[in-house]
Amino acid sequence: MGADGGLIAMAAVSVLATAASTGVAMYSASEQSKSQAAIAEYNRIANEQNAAWQRMAAERAAQAEQFNSQMAMFNAQAQADQANMNNVLVQQQAQQLRAAADGEDRQAREQADRIRAEKARILGLQRSQYAKGGVTTEGSPLAVLADTANLYEMQVADTKLLANLSSEKKRYEAGMNELVGQFNLNSDLFASAMNKKAAEISFQDAQFTEKAAGAGYRIAMRQAAIEQMAGNATARATAMGGYTALASGIGSAANTGMSYYGYKGSTTKQGAIG
Repeated sequence: MGADGGLIAMAAVSVLATAASTGVAMYSASEQSKSQAAIAEYNRIANEQNAAWQRMAAERAAQAEQFNSQMAMFNAQAQADQANMNNVLVQQQAQQLRAAADGEDRQAREQADRIRAEKARILGLQRSQYAKGGVTTEGSPLAVLADTANLYEMQVADTKLLANLSSEKKRYEAGMNELVGQFNLNSDLFASAMNKKAAEISFQDAQFTEKAAGAGYRIAMRQAAIEQMAGNATARATAMGGYTALASGIGSAANTGMSYYGYKGSTTKQGAIG
């Protein structure tokens, strides 16, 4: 084999080696680009699923909290309504006690009037008996009449005293019941207002959480899209790297051929000159 044959063989080997290397680089870049694009798509799907699950869990928890808050507000209002109802019952009981006290005072007055009427009857009967017997009302008979009158007046006084004690006791109970009832009413209304306010705050927090879940979901979805675009950009860059390797390989092969033909032309010219 002459010198020209050896150069041709060397050039051919160089071109084949360059082509093989270029093919391997191109295939590797293509496969890596596909893998990167697939990974980007997988990550997008996984991120979107995670975002959807997180949103669903947050919204369900927020909705449950809203329901619980609404029930708490309902219970707080029911507590206030019950407190007002209890206070109405206390007022009614106080009115009944005062009415009973007034009734006892009235009965005491009526009883006093009956006692005085009985006193007048007895005194009149005593006087008539004294008159029938020819006894004057002076001296001992007068003392008897006076003692009788005093006894009846003491009966009246004690009757009024017992009635007053009983009626005043009822009025005192009515006043104390109203006082305790008002205290309980104020306490229950205050507790109801605080419970209602706490429930309203919880409800607002739950609404915020639900809205935040939606905003977080949208942010996560956009982030998933951004990450996918970044992955696709990397995949495209890898693919472009393969095309660059292909161009470089073609350039190398061309340079090898040009070098051979340049050398061939140079030797031909030298032979012609000689």
